[in-house]
Amino acid sequence: MELYPAYGTTAILIGTFVVYVASRKFDPFAPIWMFFVGYTQIYVFQAINYHEWAVRVRGTDMVMTANFRACWALIWFLVAYHSGIPKLVAARLPAPPVQWSPAIISAISPPLTLWGLLSAGLLLRSASAEVSAERAIIGSFPFVLLVSAVLLIVTGRAGGRSRPLFTTMGVMVGVAYVFIWMFNGKRSHSLMGVMATICAFYISRVKRPSWPVLFMTGFLGVLAVSIAIAWRFDQQRNPNQTAARFVQFLTEFDPNTMLRNMNIEDDSAAESHETEEYGAYLVMLTAVPAMAEYDHGASYLRTFSTFIPRIIWPSKPYYGRQEWVNAWIAGSEFKREADFTGPAIGLLGATQLNGGAWGTFIVVGVLALFVRGCYDYFSLYAHVTWIQAWWALFFFNVWFMVVTDDPMVWFYYNWGFTTFPFLVMLWFLNRGTRATRYVGNTPQVAWTSQTAG
Repeated sequence: MELYPAYGTTAILIGTFVVYVASRKFDPFAPIWMFFVGYTQIYVFQAINYHEWAVRVRGTDMVMTANFRACWALIWFLVAYHSGIPKLVAARLPAPPVQWSPAIISAISPPLTLWGLLSAGLLLRSASAEVSAERAIIGSFPFVLLVSAVLLIVTGRAGGRSRPLFTTMGVMVGVAYVFIWMFNGKRSHSLMGVMATICAFYISRVKRPSWPVLFMTGFLGVLAVSIAIAWRFDQQRNPNQTAARFVQFLTEFDPNTMLRNMNIEDDSAAESHETEEYGAYLVMLTAVPAMAEYDHGASYLRTFSTFIPRIIWPSKPYYGRQEWVNAWIAGSEFKREADFTGPAIGLLGATQLNGGAWGTFIVVGVLALFVRGCYDYFSLYAHVTWIQAWWALFFFNVWFMVVTDDPMVWFYYNWGFTTFPFLVMLWFLNRGTRATRYVGNTPQVAWTSQTAG
């Protein structure tokens, strides 16, 4: 019976997809699908495959509560997402600049590429060694490599013009980013590299991929994630792995592990699933507020505090961290120390820590309005190059919002200081004539009617 809500969640996810496809409104680059990818992995695959463990450790009532909340939270997300409010807001936002200078991209892309490669190199060399504070700061910007890739791709393909050198260089840099992060054993960055590169390639021509390309993209995304996870485990067993060993590892990679890495197939050898997102969600439900306090959304303050240097604010707190640690220590099935650094708790684990059921209702609703508003703004100006670059570097973060510690991690962990400043700079460098809205009936119809396949 505890699985009935999980089956209901599955039916809603599938039903929504079918309705979009049948009505010819399906856009693979809409944020709802990245939300669905993360939600399906945690609250469908993990919830069903880890059911026996969850009932044994947490009891039937807790598992029922968790699965039922996941179901109604999804329904509420869809209601808010389709409410029409975001479209009204998007229509009143300032129009983006219609100009786009290839000369500016030619000037900034090489330094961004070099900086990204340098940062990645520092990560590769220092993965198991201590580094100075200065080197750590320099090595904190590998994501600018993907920024460079997207800027080059949209410059090479946007506006109906073809600049093969820009496009070729952009695709090469995007592929390099994916391989670097697979070697670093990071699933999130590997997946983001695949998604951003494919998105930039298609939306720069105001098109979407054909179904075969979509299926291939999904396969490549899962493959990149699985390789990154498997290689990370291999590195833990055999530290100081070389690039040559990584190439050998790729040739010997077993595709059968992809199902287990994506939680589609249960890992029966695992003693516990607490350190995975669904297990962490159950920890939060168990601990908060019975054994630990709510954080009342304190972690979201990091969206701003992260960008205030400690040289200016030496005593800057790590907002929400203590409540997160206290909840883990109180609710874990194992003994946890105060310096415990656990895995992500997922969207609903975060909202439970924020304020229980009401916290979930508020945060999920705001998240739905925000991502749909962003998409409506993109749809209004889908032909504008600045918008294309922004969307290719943003839309995959909706998946990140579901699978990490809170829905704003994407901004203060990475995007806010590696992507946002450059997009703002390009907005002002290209300022001049403002773009007119997309020609068509409505933003979404105008976008989908121009797509192929």
